[in-house]
Amino acid sequence: MPSREPAALETREVDHLVSKLLAEIKVPFDSLGPRVLNQLSDLKKILSADYAEVPALPSKPLLRELAQIVENDINRHASAYGGPADLGSPQLLGYLGKIFGPRELELRAEPYRTGAGLALRGFYCRARLGDKSKFVIFVNTAHHPGAVAATLGHELGHYIYGSLIGEKAAHTAFMEGAFANHLLEEDELFADSLVALAAYSPELIKKIGGLSQLRPGFSDDLFKRIKSAYDLIGRRYGLDLTKGKMAAAWRVRYLTSMAHFFKLRCALYKSAGV
Repeated sequence: MPSREPAALETREVDHLVSKLLAEIKVPFDSLGPRVLNQLSDLKKILSADYAEVPALPSKPLLRELAQIVENDINRHASAYGGPADLGSPQLLGYLGKIFGPRELELRAEPYRTGAGLALRGFYCRARLGDKSKFVIFVNTAHHPGAVAATLGHELGHYIYGSLIGEKAAHTAFMEGAFANHLLEEDELFADSLVALAAYSPELIKKIGGLSQLRPGFSDDLFKRIKSAYDLIGRRYGLDLTKGKMAAAWRVRYLTSMAHFFKLRCALYKSAGV
């Protein structure tokens, strides 16, 4: 019995935190159908995970190299090529392609609502088109612009990972909605790390405050920090999860995505100092 007590307390703490977050984005409890409950399961895994201790977290040297790439090759060129909100700039893609080739980067961005519909956020595909070897990225622009930017950044992360580590992953990979699954794969966490590093500077993480493992009695503190991150990202991308037109399942999914990238960013600062 004593060994079960911490787990029970942690579960209660996560449930308390989830309740506060749902109230913040105005998701009523009577809307918690199967789709929303499925998304809540992923959110709870994200909130309870200790990101600094995740085995799939890339090595510190690799994370530091990625941080330099984000700073020197992406953020520093924001005025000329577009920043995190405009990673699809042809100039920026061409610039990154020259550095991290030999595959040429090609972006295909369009709204997609048929078939898998919004469940498809994006994917990459390594292909040979004519005499050119290409890394093709598709992003579903039917999503909110903030989600589109995160998806594109994630797929660019896969492109850079293949350049630094080698193209060991599948030739085609889809970005699915269960972010807790990303904690099990180094290439997925590396790709997510690019998004996290581009979205939050070290100064912002210091200002908001880092995160530690969720412990009994600390859910209110974690809620305040996640809310601060949400307010920051919301202003930058015009994201308001309280809007009635957005389905409850997608409010929870976008919240999960934001919490995932924020917790990952805090872990990068804590574990690798970037």
